[in-house]
Amino acid sequence: MPRALRPTWLISLMTLAGFHRSPYRGPVSDNFDGKRFLNVEARSRKSMSAFLRWQFSREKQATWIDQPGPEVPPEVPARVDGDELRVTYINHATLLIQHRGLNMLTDPVWSQRASPFSFVGPKRHHPPGLSLAQLPPIHLIMVSHNHYDHLDLESLRALVERFPLATVVSGLGNGPLIRETGFKNVIELDWWQALPLDGGLTLHAVPAQHWSARTRSDTNETLWMGFVIESPDGPILFPGDTGLGPEFRQIHERFGPLRFAALPIGAYAPRWFMRDYHMNPDDAVQAHRQLGSRSSLAIHFGTFNLTDEGQFAPPRDLRKALKEWQVDANDFRLPTPGYQWLIPPVDNAP
Repeated sequence: MPRALRPTWLISLMTLAGFHRSPYRGPVSDNFDGKRFLNVEARSRKSMSAFLRWQFSREKQATWIDQPGPEVPPEVPARVDGDELRVTYINHATLLIQHRGLNMLTDPVWSQRASPFSFVGPKRHHPPGLSLAQLPPIHLIMVSHNHYDHLDLESLRALVERFPLATVVSGLGNGPLIRETGFKNVIELDWWQALPLDGGLTLHAVPAQHWSARTRSDTNETLWMGFVIESPDGPILFPGDTGLGPEFRQIHERFGPLRFAALPIGAYAPRWFMRDYHMNPDDAVQAHRQLGSRSSLAIHFGTFNLTDEGQFAPPRDLRKALKEWQVDANDFRLPTPGYQWLIPPVDNAP
């Protein structure tokens, strides 16, 4: 429908959902062709015919069951100091990372649906492990890419009301949309760019094997990424959404063994459609090994029904992969929302 023929209410609704954005424009680079961003290794974009093939060939899935939240919410200190690293799994890809006096959030999602609308789209089946009201003062928010289950406008609007001075960091092209939620300090980074933080920390934007879009017409017009928090006590990785590609070995080459990595294990079926952009649990265990991660946490499963694997398949498949790759389950943990982990220190941290 041409814009001139759209009713005012529809234009307003689409604007609130983040549909209308001017595309990013910048110099051509290794990961930007002047119009669209690119992965480190080329991956063919899934066509509409491939998407329809998936939709019409889907097997009937067992109904997802709503899960209870934690009986007792975790105790969250206002801050942690020194080499202490405390990670609280809130839900999906949302973590509270506390280290060296900073409180950091990843891909904050508290909404009831991973969707531009409140009445349709994947709905949550697990309440957040922490409510917005239970958060300590937030200093930094990392947004890995613009998919609705990672860049949630409703949650960002709620966060800016409580923490208006927080810095939000995301990929190139995501700044205008995030600023419309009310945040003033929004920083866009390209892969391998760095941002100094308080506490002797440095935030690095790192490649991920994924894609971006909020509509069918803006595919890959903004940049997706992961984040490494470089610390004197050992590096910390939040990769956002990603498939298993060369990026993990590159991160290990640059930063050495990781103290902690949050690794996605869900939204992986069917593999012929999802393999390039979402890891399954076996991929995630391989990534854990490639990174030399001392402590990894499974994320991105069990909250929203996004793809074809069953609700409880990712935990089952992770346990199997850990056994096959001979990785101790204590080193790659499987949380439920509200789980809190005091990450062990790394003996040989620089």
